[in-house]
Amino acid sequence: MGFRYRKSINLGGGFRINLSKSGIGYSWGIKGYRITKTAKGTTRRTASIPGTGISYVHETGKNNGARSNRGVNHASPHQMSAIDDNHYDTQNIENNVASAMVSEGLEDMLARASKALKLNKLANIGFLVTFIFGFGFPVLLLPAAAFLILKIFVRTKGVIYLEYNIDPDQQSIVEERMKPMIKIAECAKVWRIMQTSKVIDRKYASGASNTVNRTACKTNTKAPFPFKANLKVASFKAGKETLLFLPDKLIIIQGSKIGALNYTDITSSSHTTRFVESEGVPRDSQVVGQTWEYVNKSGGPDKRFRNNRQLPICLYGKLELTSTSGLNTVIMYSNPSV
Repeated sequence: MGFRYRKSINLGGGFRINLSKSGIGYSWGIKGYRITKTAKGTTRRTASIPGTGISYVHETGKNNGARSNRGVNHASPHQMSAIDDNHYDTQNIENNVASAMVSEGLEDMLARASKALKLNKLANIGFLVTFIFGFGFPVLLLPAAAFLILKIFVRTKGVIYLEYNIDPDQQSIVEERMKPMIKIAECAKVWRIMQTSKVIDRKYASGASNTVNRTACKTNTKAPFPFKANLKVASFKAGKETLLFLPDKLIIIQGSKIGALNYTDITSSSHTTRFVESEGVPRDSQVVGQTWEYVNKSGGPDKRFRNNRQLPICLYGKLELTSTSGLNTVIMYSNPSV
């Protein structure tokens, strides 16, 4: 599978990413000079005089081993104090800082993407501040216009285009990796589980032995800024963090911080889970039982509580992703057949 990578703004050199059976190779540079990290682990520097056909190539030795992962290991959720008197062993499920989760060979590309994100953030803050205060001080409307122009420029010219050309013998590999993630993104409901707790008295937790704190995800099959791809991808945004699943890597965006992991650096597992749904039942979910908001020991409604609602038990899908560099994500989705 060949993969070309180009930029439409001069925030850095042009990129190309090549996927082959021997591994992933990256290259970047400017006209007349290019640095290439080959799939074999060598670094090739090519200098040329444009228009003359004259060039000089220098290649240095193999990579003798994978570099050590940076950052703190957050593969296991850390323990917190109980959220109330009926819960204990509360665990936060969160990722490490995105910039600490970078697989080898992706650093330079992410630096360019981070630069575009920072410029976009600067333009947003600058425009908002100068526009608001511009009502009291009209002189500030001029810099507000300048920040607006900067925002438009960055959003239109700062896009990083990801152009995938998939060889026929690689098509099935890409589909096997991407189809499940795209189907999850197309589910009626997708959540990130941010916290789990064990329950002391199940009567007050609809009979459940564990509870979770979840955040609804905004999903998309198009890549978010600053990326743009020529095929369907899977994007999951929860709060200020976005996970972008591409054919060759997972990108983590946290504000202007950005990280990327090759799938070989990620451990994943998926299974189904029974969940007591107190909100609306998604249209593509399976209801496998019923319970009550307050239950007695026999599983029936506790009649001491007024307005004791009957609640459906839904069967959902669950995907867990971890890495030694600090990826620690749990995604729950409404269609368990994915």
